Amino acid sequence: MKNFALLLCALALIALASAPAAQAAADGKALYDAKCAMCHGKDGVAKPMAKGSANFNDAKWQEATKLEAIETAVSDGKGKMKGYKGKMTPEEIKAAAEYVKTIK
Repeated sequence: MKNFALLLCALALIALASAPAAQAAADGKALYDAKCAMCHGKDGVAKPMAKGSANFNDAKWQEATKLEAIETAVSDGKGKMKGYKGKMTPEEIKAAAEYVKTIK
């Protein structure tokens, strides 16, 4: 019985530890809207301040661009864009990048 109680506690701790990552993934759109849309547009079409940036709703760009490349650009920066490493957690960067891949 004591071992069963320890097992339940361990499972509860694992579930709690994974909750922030799941929450970050669910918030990809909110993160994009808050951190990216001001330059890249809510619809993924680059605004004048992001001139030269790809339009995220371009099917060819979506097909050619891997999730990891988006994560690197968000983290380290690219062109005029400064990186968000240290301003966003790795989970938040991944969630925002995953959302970018859904823009059509």
